[in-house]
Amino acid sequence: MTSRLSSLTSWHADWKGLKVAVLGLGAAGFSAADTLTELGAQVLVVTEHAPDEYARLLPVIGAQLIETDREKVAPTVEGFAPDVIVASPGFAPSHPAVRWAIESATPLWGDVELAWRVRDKVVREDGTPAEWILVTGTAGKTTTVELASLMLVEGGLRAAPCGANGVPVLDAVRDPAGFDAFVVELSSAQLWYLGLAREEGAPRPLASVCLNLGEVQLDWHESEAQYRDAKAVVYRHTRIACVYNKHDAATMRMVEDADVTEGARAVGIDLGVPGPSDLGIVDGILADRAFVENRRTSAAELTTLEHLASRGLLAPELVLDVLAAAALSRSMGVEPASIHRALEGVEYGQRGQVTAEREESVDDDEGPDNG
Repeated sequence: MTSRLSSLTSWHADWKGLKVAVLGLGAAGFSAADTLTELGAQVLVVTEHAPDEYARLLPVIGAQLIETDREKVAPTVEGFAPDVIVASPGFAPSHPAVRWAIESATPLWGDVELAWRVRDKVVREDGTPAEWILVTGTAGKTTTVELASLMLVEGGLRAAPCGANGVPVLDAVRDPAGFDAFVVELSSAQLWYLGLAREEGAPRPLASVCLNLGEVQLDWHESEAQYRDAKAVVYRHTRIACVYNKHDAATMRMVEDADVTEGARAVGIDLGVPGPSDLGIVDGILADRAFVENRRTSAAELTTLEHLASRGLLAPELVLDVLAAAALSRSMGVEPASIHRALEGVEYGQRGQVTAEREESVDDDEGPDNG
């Protein structure tokens, strides 16, 4: 079965008859079940809580549902004898079903790995799938994802924010509208599952960022080291730009230790004067010295602190989010003028949300975000 799973790296691969147990029935769990049944897999959803909005749809899409107690999830899955398990982010490493999967060597994927494997359902005009840009951090993820998406769109690209606190990644990759880029917000839980991925299931993002690494309540993760290691997975196989916070030594070490694609560059962000290959601030101007022709002697003006103040984005942590979003956008070729124009239409509201022409809805997935 391992050889068959290794071949499942395309929407157009042979998924028919594959036995898949999906753990959890939040937004991510349902999107996984919906995707897999569309592919022709035999799907069993096992959960401790089945929201009616999703449970009533499972028979319609052709998936089976078993709602049971925590201690009965693992034996239920074992009785199904799945070829692979797809776990929702709410299922921590300590959950008996996750422990059983690891101990029995049953392949264990998260929803993000599944999405990467079927990312070619809708392709660009040149026949290639959309690029992926990955965002994580203890704080600021959603703001950065929204800002980067707006900048990419202003730059003439079709971009979609998705992931942990928004549209599930599997829904985004199946959207028939098609996109040039997905800006994917990843929680540490999703990254922990990505850390289990074999080479063929591991994303190869265009660019990635860990905004910061703060303290974590050890409810999902079993140790601070596990949390830190999960966050570091965001940089794995990055191809163009590994963006990190120069004032957060932990993110710098993540980049230094990352297994990236040859040619990928480290790009620093901070609130001081930028060095070569950095984005920072000079005399009130947000300046880019990473994505210019001569990084040692020139810089590109992105916007000003005065302008950010007018949009409610002057708090230091928000300025860093803007710089991170700009770095990610610049890695995909967005011009400085487009970044400034994108910010002209932004307001940062009292609820801590980036708003453009309309407010984005938040779709919480099952389980804690855990940063």
